[in-house]
Amino acid sequence: MNGTHHVFEFLEKSSLQDLAGACAVFGSERFLKKLAVKHITEAIGGDEDFVPSEYDSNHASWPSIWPDVHDELSTRSLFGGNSPKIVLVDDADKFVTENRDRIHDYISQGKGSGLLVLIVNTWASNTKLYKLIDKVGFQVRCDPPKTSAKSKTVDEPRIIQWLIQRAKDEYEFTLPKMGGQMLVDLTSNEFGRMDQELQKLSLFADSKGKISQETIKKVVGGWRARTMWDAVDAAADGDAKRAVTLLDQLLRSGEHPLGLFGQLSWSLRRYSTTSEIVMRQMRQKKKPDLASAVRQAGFRSWGGEIETAQTRIRQLGRKRAELMLDWLLEADMQLKNTHSKEDRGRLVLEKLFVRMAKELGPNAA
Repeated sequence: MNGTHHVFEFLEKSSLQDLAGACAVFGSERFLKKLAVKHITEAIGGDEDFVPSEYDSNHASWPSIWPDVHDELSTRSLFGGNSPKIVLVDDADKFVTENRDRIHDYISQGKGSGLLVLIVNTWASNTKLYKLIDKVGFQVRCDPPKTSAKSKTVDEPRIIQWLIQRAKDEYEFTLPKMGGQMLVDLTSNEFGRMDQELQKLSLFADSKGKISQETIKKVVGGWRARTMWDAVDAAADGDAKRAVTLLDQLLRSGEHPLGLFGQLSWSLRRYSTTSEIVMRQMRQKKKPDLASAVRQAGFRSWGGEIETAQTRIRQLGRKRAELMLDWLLEADMQLKNTHSKEDRGRLVLEKLFVRMAKELGPNAA
């Protein structure tokens, strides 16, 4: 059980062995930390009467917290049977800073019978304490998964896979892959919010645990999500005036342009993908099949979406559909840099809608 594990992998472990000693639960995602701690306490405690000892380092009396923590670790729980006692120190960054040498000495001696769980935000891998707990204890990384160990790119397919599995295991319904992508885009990888949306969606599943993408569109994000879908649809239909009016409603309600961009970009990427599929058909000397292309791009047959998507692709035209990814990349970079303020961010989205709704001149791109 020693070593450092990503929380997704950690939660998949059905049994946890040799947990006495020390554990660090670290990272930026508070919701994932809560899941990791719950998994630890359930694996060790088992009995419903088992309750870990908890300390919040931000509300502790300094420096008396270390003797209290040490004493707790040296005794067994009255209601935990033969299980080791769990001592949780929440928001433990300050606690670790003040007691780093004491914690290191305690773990090195290996005399305690309990499990010290440090819940921290910052946990540098080049410290002696990190290396020690990695070797003799275990650590759980609670950040969004990355595509590789050295990459900073979030592994969205892995998150979607986790959402699908959590929907099945925790809420007993089948989340479509496109629904998982929609949750990721609409929530900007906020795991607590994604879980709330899963709970909400479970109420709309049918008797077989199925839920349609159309239902997900209507449920996730409430009226704001529906308004954004309508704005994107209006722009794709060529109605820039309506698109900009709906955008104004969203911004007046408190939405930020960058927050809206995730939902918008997910929808528009499908049009670009459709264009790429059609171009591939033509390169292969095949007759262009627009209906097949929009299906492959992620549009669905219910509610007339296939037919509507074909009409909108024709309105956009080949040139604008091909430029869509370039426009989205440009907008993303602007919203995160030069146009990060709300008033300037509005201009970025309005410009994108207008580009979609008018014929391209020679310098429009």
